[in-house]
Formats: sequence, C-alpha cells, structure tokens
Amino acid sequence: GRAIRTHGGVQCINHAIAAYSFEDGEKTNIDKKTAIARKACSLLQDGDIIFCDSGTTIRCFCVEMVEYIRRNDLRVTVYTNSLANLELLAPHMQVWLIGGQYRANRKDFCGYLSNKCLEGLIFDKCFIGADGCIDGRRFTTTDFETASMNEIAIANSRCCIMLTDSSKFAASAHVAYVEAERLQYVITDSAIDPNTLKKLQSHGGQVICAAL
Repeated sequence: GRAIRTHGGVQCINHAIAAYSFEDGEKTNIDKKTAIARKACSLLQDGDIIFCDSGTTIRCFCVEMVEYIRRNDLRVTVYTNSLANLELLAPHMQVWLIGGQYRANRKDFCGYLSNKCLEGLIFDKCFIGADGCIDGRRFTTTDFETASMNEIAIANSRCCIMLTDSSKFAASAHVAYVEAERLQYVITDSAIDPNTLKKLQSHGGQVICAAL
C-alpha cells in the first residue's frame, strides 16, 4: 500500500527500506537468526572485549551467548548501544552501555555522543548486522546514524563479524556502510541463493552458512 518516489517514477517498497521496527524484526526469520547466532558464538574466546550492535539478529546472538559463555566458562566484556541487549546481558556478564540519543523504534542509542564514545574504544571483535546487501558485497542499513556507528566499530575492531540472514541478500536498504572485503567473517544461513553465496565468497573473508 506504499511506494517510494524515484526519478521519473515509483518502485514497490520492501521490508528493508520501510520504517524500521525492532518489534517486527524480532518476529521474522527467527529460526535463521538463531542458527546464525549459535554459529557466531563459536568465535568467542575467553577474555574477549566485543561490540554488539542493536539489530534483531545481534539480539539473537546475545540470547545464545548467555548460555554459551556459561557452558564454556568464558569471561566476555560487552559494549553495546542497545538497551535491549543491556537488559538481557547485564545479569550474566560485564556490559558497558554506549549512550546518546535514544531511538525507541530500535531500542538503542546513537548520534554524536555515541560516536565520540566509540572512537576511543578498541575491540577484539565486533558483531554487526545489516538490513540489506547489494550484489553480495555491499552491506546496507536504513539510516545514517546506524551506518556511522558500525563504521567506527569496524575500524576499531581486530575482527569484524557480520551476522545476516539470507533474506537480507534480496533486500537493499539505502545506506551502504561496509564492503565484504573489510569483514573477517560473514555468517548467514544455508537458505542463501547459491549465486549470491559465490559472489560473497569471492570478496574476501570467510563465509559460514548455518544449517537450518
């Protein structure tokens, strides 16, 4: 029932570029996100200092991480701009909340203060998500603030890990913020289109496909 104006016409709107809703995202592709999250946990090491962004796939990762670090007796310190992640993780590990301007639709903080805080931090690993991907290479999000924060986290991390389910490779949110070559790992699910997978694998880091 909605459209986006383009030069000379209109195009159908898709989920990735519609108004973002954390609540809606939590209800979609749950099996895929959980499988991805479990794979991502295997990359954690004792003593890691990590950044977790505020997407719903990263939220699934945080859910799985609680049990994973308990089972493997790991010490992990988390920095996040997500209020949802803080509430989940704080009872189980050391968590630092990166503040700033609050966004109710994402349940997170962003903006100048958030960016200044991130600029002074170094992470062993960052776990980030995306709202879309162009041609199996350029990962995208729906807004400039999210793109800016994730760019800083990537620049300040020794290992960058993208968690994104296979549906995002058919979507194209309008702010591109990182190319596959800059990522050490991309973790997606086994439903990814084979041609897209080949493109993704040709661009650099290790691609892990979680079985469904």
